[in-house]
Amino acid sequence: MVMQSYLEHGGTGQAFDEYTSIPAPPGTSLGDMSAQGVFAELGQALGLRPMGFYTPWASRTGDVNWEEISNPDTNVIAWEINDAQVNSVPTISFGEPLPFIVVLTKAPMTETEVEAMWNGTAYQPYETQAVYRQDDAKPVPTIYFMHWGERIDLSKLPKQTLALVPKAQSVGGQLLFAAQVPSQGSTTRSPPATPNFQSAIESQLTLASPITAPTPAPMTQSPPIMAPSPAAASASSGKMNLSLPIAVGLGAAALAFVIKRQLR
Repeated sequence: MVMQSYLEHGGTGQAFDEYTSIPAPPGTSLGDMSAQGVFAELGQALGLRPMGFYTPWASRTGDVNWEEISNPDTNVIAWEINDAQVNSVPTISFGEPLPFIVVLTKAPMTETEVEAMWNGTAYQPYETQAVYRQDDAKPVPTIYFMHWGERIDLSKLPKQTLALVPKAQSVGGQLLFAAQVPSQGSTTRSPPATPNFQSAIESQLTLASPITAPTPAPMTQSPPIMAPSPAAASASSGKMNLSLPIAVGLGAAALAFVIKRQLR
């Protein structure tokens, strides 16, 4: 299918027109879906904001395992979309809902986290791809993560489906309508300087991890010296004041006794 409408590349003035596009992850076909021609012009029909071109770099095969995509022959064109726009698609596509939707995140997620994100919505986990932007000029571009969700069959849909945008926001992500396009004509930068995806993602995750300062050992403090209370000080003073007259009296009595004996 061919996109006839003119769309600006994220405000940079580059056009999205005349690209053969398929609203599915790279490597996935939609067969003979009758609404494919409508999906080609969906961005303009719904007034979606273009988000640029992304290039797939790797496909996840486990929580920490990735299969690198060498020399990809497709890029991904993306638009920002919301729930109202997603729900309005069947009214202009002969009753066909969007077959795929994307949540884009800056940080990777585990398979369990991805499943929980889609849980309760009209979509289910399909594939997670690591991608980079075509307008990222860094030799080793920043890696983003496209979590593709596949539309659940009508017979298996929950009675009440949850909104997609809040689900995306709950994981710090953004909801996108995306489609694969040929890399020829949509590629504007050189491949990453490092051909090794694993080293690139490990370096990015290391830089993103906060450095925690060691916790200092607790200082041993001597117990505070308690000053005597006024009552205790008064009592002590009282005892000292009484002992002096008593001692003087006893001394005087002893002296008188000795003098009396000497007079006898």
